[in-house]
Amino acid sequence: MKKIVFALGVLLFVLFAVGCENEEPQPVVDAPVAPVDEVVVANIPIGDVVINPDATPLKIGFVKQDHHSAVFVAALRNELMHASYPVYLIPLGENFYALIKDNTHIAEIEFIQSQGAINVPNNMIAGLFELGFGGVVPFVASIDQGNPITIVSPLHQRGDMLVVTADNEAVTDWDSFLVWVRSSDEPVTVGFKSPKAVALIIFQSALSEADVPFAMSGSDIDNASVILYNAQGQPNLNPALQEGLIDAYVSNNPACAMAEHNGIGKCVAELSMLPPGDFENHPCCAIAATEDVLVAKPHEVAAALELFAYATEFINENPEEAAAAASEWIGTPVEVELISMATSLYDVHVTQDWTDNMITIMDHMRGLNVFSGPLMDVDNTAEIEIISNFDLLPEEYR
Repeated sequence: MKKIVFALGVLLFVLFAVGCENEEPQPVVDAPVAPVDEVVVANIPIGDVVINPDATPLKIGFVKQDHHSAVFVAALRNELMHASYPVYLIPLGENFYALIKDNTHIAEIEFIQSQGAINVPNNMIAGLFELGFGGVVPFVASIDQGNPITIVSPLHQRGDMLVVTADNEAVTDWDSFLVWVRSSDEPVTVGFKSPKAVALIIFQSALSEADVPFAMSGSDIDNASVILYNAQGQPNLNPALQEGLIDAYVSNNPACAMAEHNGIGKCVAELSMLPPGDFENHPCCAIAATEDVLVAKPHEVAAALELFAYATEFINENPEEAAAAASEWIGTPVEVELISMATSLYDVHVTQDWTDNMITIMDHMRGLNVFSGPLMDVDNTAEIEIISNFDLLPEEYR
């Protein structure tokens, strides 16, 4: 009887995951885990794996965007992961998964959705989750404020776009965008999702390089050719563009690909390619951990980071399957995800290129007076040591 109830729970979970289109954060659920012996979970034979109901819990936060596809692949393509890698997940129902390494149940993972990448650090500090998938700029800003979190793995690069309205025939690339801005009788309003978004920092840098004066909406806009409008979150960008509240926006995919798919806007430039050329292959998202979890659960965190490293390999080796998983979890069409994810670089390796690009991002943040703590005035080596700790990432990736 217990086995029947458990199987029904798994079926309900699969149906929930496929239809998951709710933008609100998922609630924390204290669901009991049924013991499993000789059964099949999600078509994975686990006769050699003992599901431990007392396994160490590990809460992991993410944002429902395809930059965090390592979560979706690990959760929804667990059978394929099991076939290729020694670390994989077994669904337990609701948002809970058994983290398996070498046929041993290492931890019980709970995936918790965060409402926007800017909120991930605050949610970690509040104790909602211990590992967080989020933007490098919010993580770095939070660390500078003295909050006890650190970046433990690279994750994702590129994927940020400049979007204008679909009927804007004057703009097809960055150069024509500048011509349009300079010839406009009124300031051009460009939306962004958050003041701590890397897309905004890159765009401001490009405007400065082109000597285009800009100002934030609500401030002194005299002589500004571009007004930067805070849309208060990525979900508001496409509606604002459609309603004419903004003339363009800068943000990450898949919002940009969705704008094209729905006939609202068109992508005219990848931000990573804009002048002055400082942000090619720029880090966009990373995985961070609280200092407490690094001390209390290092074995479990290391296994989770290994899982997401393998999931990232899966994304690069199986782009169509990865896009299908992202589509299934986010609720976007598969064809949109194929276009969107092609603009991204998924890589958890700590390379010199990643380090140099992070230093460049922090230099620009410093120039915009974002920092008020230890990152205000430090040398490059100290910067990386302040923001990151890669000791638990598998050795081949660091």
